[in-house]
Amino acid sequence: DQSISFDQVFDIIGLRIITDTVKDCYSILGIIHSIWKPIPGKIKDYIAMPKANMYQSLHTTVIVPPSNRVEFQIRTEEMHRIAENGIAAHWRYKEVSKKDEKAAKIDERFAWLKHILEWQKDMKDPKEFLATMKIDLFPDEVYVFSPKGKVMSFPKGATPIDFAYYIHTDVGDKCIGAKVNGKIVPLKYNLSNGDIIEILNSPAHKPSRDWLKIVKTSRARTKIRNYLKIEEKARSITLGREITEKEIQKYNMSPSEVLKPEAISEIIKTAGFSNEDNLFAAIGYGRYHAHQLMMKLIPPDKIEERKKREESRFKRIISRVTKKSEVGSVKIKGVEDFLTRFAMCCNPVPGDKIIGFISRGKGVTIHTIDCPNIAELQYDKNRFVNVEWDLKEKTIHKVRINIHTLDKPGILADISASIASEGVNISQADIETTENKEAFLNFSVEISGLDQLQKVINSIKKLKGVLKVERVKEFKKLKKAAGGK
Repeated sequence: DQSISFDQVFDIIGLRIITDTVKDCYSILGIIHSIWKPIPGKIKDYIAMPKANMYQSLHTTVIVPPSNRVEFQIRTEEMHRIAENGIAAHWRYKEVSKKDEKAAKIDERFAWLKHILEWQKDMKDPKEFLATMKIDLFPDEVYVFSPKGKVMSFPKGATPIDFAYYIHTDVGDKCIGAKVNGKIVPLKYNLSNGDIIEILNSPAHKPSRDWLKIVKTSRARTKIRNYLKIEEKARSITLGREITEKEIQKYNMSPSEVLKPEAISEIIKTAGFSNEDNLFAAIGYGRYHAHQLMMKLIPPDKIEERKKREESRFKRIISRVTKKSEVGSVKIKGVEDFLTRFAMCCNPVPGDKIIGFISRGKGVTIHTIDCPNIAELQYDKNRFVNVEWDLKEKTIHKVRINIHTLDKPGILADISASIASEGVNISQADIETTENKEAFLNFSVEISGLDQLQKVINSIKKLKGVLKVERVKEFKKLKKAAGGK
């Protein structure tokens, strides 16, 4: 299936002419054109500009009266052998007597295969290798020239970056621009037949991940990916070492005391790493934790010493915030008379499940256990403390409730009376009505705990005309400083 229309099927008759020399090929082409009129655009010189797979031949299509189209393929025996049997079969068949000539021929014939082997060496994933190989197998090609006149073929849509990596990996890595036919062009420029390409380099320049979006050859794609992987690994190694050294400092030890070659070698073996760099790269990537490394390298007495320091630090923090509490209804096991405050984001009341978070300079902030902002405070789990309600102390807490009702006479009085009947005071009320004869009421009430609040809600729900009653916890997203700095 060639995916072409009927009008494009020109080659009704095909003839192949095999001759002895390249000179004969061009002579025969001239004779054919002197006899029959060639069709413009149908003359292909693959001898001067071979395809990437080393295919060589002269192609021409002519009009033979009355109106027959005939395609001629003109090539030497050597070219025909490559075309028919492939490069490998040709290499096996052909033997050259002169050593120098043989070496030169082998270099030329193996050039294409060498490129394939280079790509395969840089690619560990067979699927990725196959996908990139497909890009270079018989694509639509363009032929360009180096400043010295060397002809090179590239897939249609190739860029100066593809050209640079074809020349050399270092040329590609340091490519900052290009001149095409003497004029500076952007790196995304698409090469055209006959272009003369000159690459502009800078020693400080590095490949960009964005290049992968514009290059067309698998060689360029592979080299760019390989560079990015190496660079990313180098950054991870550096980061892994920094993380490890900071972890070591927590034990009041120096890296030289802990990271001894014999100890590191043993860990590399047991943990399955091939070398020290891969170990630190894994820590930098987050695949292996520095704490795991410390447990194997730090002496037990140093680990115990750090644990005691952490406990002492916690007690010092607690002692700094030991002041009279704004409310006396929360307690921490083993600690008395400390400064507390209730988080405005969730507004806990006695009966709610709660947790404390030590806030620098603000004592312990009390949140409900289901407060969404708890997740935001996970950056320092050591500052969480278990707290519980001290039910011996009776305290008053303000809670907001929303009530959705029908807008009818006397509804506000009924709700107010219902709340008062439970011994609860209303400190604030907001009312809003709609054109649909509905009302939305927001009350701030003073309660002693969750049980009393539930009684108030149940009492209001029994009233005629009340559609919905709910507690408002006023969940608001905290900035990091809100709960913890």
